[in-house]
Amino acid sequence: MLNGRGQPSRITTFTLRLSPLWTLLLIAGAYGGALGWGVGAWVMFAAVSGQIGGHLLVGLTEYRRAMRRPWPKVQPAQDDDDW
Repeated sequence: MLNGRGQPSRITTFTLRLSPLWTLLLIAGAYGGALGWGVGAWVMFAAVSGQIGGHLLVGLTEYRRAMRRPWPKVQPAQDDDDW
């Protein structure tokens, strides 16, 4: 979640800033749907899709960033065929 300089990546920051918006849209869609507003279900669907999409985006980008870092130098495992 933190890049090499100790700050969150831009994708993480962007997704965290959008998180309250998705929650607000989810609540508005639920109340709107309960009160008979026909578009309420679509607003809820957009909010859930945005939240899940944001999580997937952060997960994929942070995974790629972590896998591109240099790996630690460790000794190879000793041959352990004595089982």
